[in-house]
Amino acid sequence: MLKLKFILPLLIIISALVWWFTPHYSDEDKAYYIAMFCTLTHDGRSNSVQDMQQIIEGSNSDYALQKIHFQRGLGEHLQMVWQGLSPELQQQAHQDRTQCRRLMSEKLLPGQELQG
Repeated sequence: MLKLKFILPLLIIISALVWWFTPHYSDEDKAYYIAMFCTLTHDGRSNSVQDMQQIIEGSNSDYALQKIHFQRGLGEHLQMVWQGLSPELQQQAHQDRTQCRRLMSEKLLPGQELQG
């Protein structure tokens, strides 16, 4: 009984810490990264994490009050999703930006309709 008094609060604290330190990305951020990733892919440029970071942080104006900071974890997650696509689907995504956005959105934003 005494063990339960210590184990239960400890499990609750550990669960809360795991949840707190797990990255949580908004759907808006995911959609922005997907659109940028697919634009790079369609244009034939490299869609590496470094290139995404350059574009996102490079688009900040010097006078902007709120600068957009690159979320490396989300960029790396997009790369993993891309690598998980078959070569045929990757080829389709290279040719058609809308198809790319649809494929990536199915994985990152399941159940949401693709915005024009």
